[in-house]
Amino acid sequence: MTSKKRNLIPYRFGMTGKWRSDFDPKESHVKRIMKVLQLEENELICKVCRHYIINFIPNPVAQEDLYWIMSCFPSTDNSPVRVSIWFPEVFNIHAGGYYYSSNDELGCLVFAHEDYFDNSYKQQLRDVVRGLRFAPGYRFQTGIRSQLAVFMPLTSYFDFVENEIVYESIRVHNYELTRKGKSPFRGHNYEFVRFLFGDDSYLKEWK
Repeated sequence: MTSKKRNLIPYRFGMTGKWRSDFDPKESHVKRIMKVLQLEENELICKVCRHYIINFIPNPVAQEDLYWIMSCFPSTDNSPVRVSIWFPEVFNIHAGGYYYSSNDELGCLVFAHEDYFDNSYKQQLRDVVRGLRFAPGYRFQTGIRSQLAVFMPLTSYFDFVENEIVYESIRVHNYELTRKGKSPFRGHNYEFVRFLFGDDSYLKEWK
């Protein structure tokens, strides 16, 4: 597969350092984790979230709750998972029937950099990724000019991101957002991120 653009990103991705521990655990956050774990697809949800954090958020440990936040079942659309960088949403896992899905299957939204996707490349990806849909008209005014919304069933996430060009397109998109500044939001679910990376003490505390 080919694309129109290849860039090097002057940023580090992956897990470096230790997650901060100086925050006050919230019972409401833990209850939302429990809602995620009650879903039939909970193992896949956690696997996808871990992968996205490690591979697509610049410096995720150092910039947690500064440049990016993660929430579970936010009040706006009740999505099981949502990630924002700076201001706009960049990733979510949503219930069936939302956005462009027409069944009960969990869906996934990933924003990527549009310059990487010409029409030919989009069709190549549609041929190998089940249920993939590009939605150029779905965008945030607060995002970057080259944002491209990509929707797919959650079960297709790993088929979509296995290509290195797709990897780079998501990383460039997210890197450009971090350059806009720190997130104005609060409410990051520290407890869920800790759970994703092996610390279940918050669940035990509130059971």
